[in-house]
Amino acid sequence: MDDFLKSKAMMTPGVAGALTTMITGTLVSQFGLPGNWTGLVISLLLGLAVWADTSVVIYHRIIYYIINSLTIYAVAIGVNTAGMAISYSSEGISDPAAVERTVPAQEDKFFQDWFRK
Repeated sequence: MDDFLKSKAMMTPGVAGALTTMITGTLVSQFGLPGNWTGLVISLLLGLAVWADTSVVIYHRIIYYIINSLTIYAVAIGVNTAGMAISYSSEGISDPAAVERTVPAQEDKFFQDWFRK
């Protein structure tokens, strides 16, 4: 557990990415917030975990913060995209772009296209 919040640990961005997906998916589906910006802000907030590791010098923590935050965001996008693919394939929809034409309650779904206008 001590290594979990270390700046060099890669498990932290993976778990934080899944957490970002859950939080962003909830905010997008319930409040209609834009998924791309909401996910980015949440990943930047969760990336602040590197500041808990005081054994690393400050400029390394800044670099770790940027890399970890972007990794968290990339993991969150990947998990969301995988969830969309699974949701759409279970409904018999092979083209996610066709969802707007075939599924009327798209906004009520948990996994959504975060980059849709």
